[in-house]
Amino acid sequence: MQHIRLVHGCTNSGTSAVRVRHPVSARIWPAAGPAKAVRRPFRVVAAQKQQFSSFEDMIQRSDVPVLVDFYAQWCGPCQALAPTLASLSKQMEGRLRVVKIDTDKYPAIASQWKVSALPTLMLFKGGQPVDRVEGLLTEQQLRDRVDYYLGKQ
Repeated sequence: MQHIRLVHGCTNSGTSAVRVRHPVSARIWPAAGPAKAVRRPFRVVAAQKQQFSSFEDMIQRSDVPVLVDFYAQWCGPCQALAPTLASLSKQMEGRLRVVKIDTDKYPAIASQWKVSALPTLMLFKGGQPVDRVEGLLTEQQLRDRVDYYLGKQ
C-alpha cells in the first residue's frame, strides 16, 4: 500500500504536522512521526451538496442568511469546528444555511473575500456580509453571534 506523506505548518501555533494518507483512512500525526503520536481520525460530518452557478448566486438567492465556513482538510481547528457547525445547522434549520468552502479547492473564492486565516466564518444576510470571525468559537459563542444578526426569532 502506498502512503503519501505531507508536512504542513500551522501559523497559529507555530507547530507542524505530518499528514499520511492511504485509501482506507486519513490521520494527522505530529512531525515527530506516527510512532510517538496520538492518532486521531478525522470526523465525518454529513453535508448536503448543492450546485450553484457561482458563490455569489448562492448567497444572493438564499431565502435565509448563509453562514460560510472557509476551511481546509489539513486544518486542525477547522476539523474541530465541524461538529459545532453541524449542531448549529440542525438547531437553526429553516432559519440559517451553513455552507462549507474548501479553500484548497476554491482559492479564488477565498481570495475574493480576503480569507487569510483558517477557519474563517462569514455570515451573509440579504447577499451582503454582516459578520466575520477568524478562529475557533464555542457553540454558544457562535450561536450568540448568529442570533444577534438574525434577531432572536
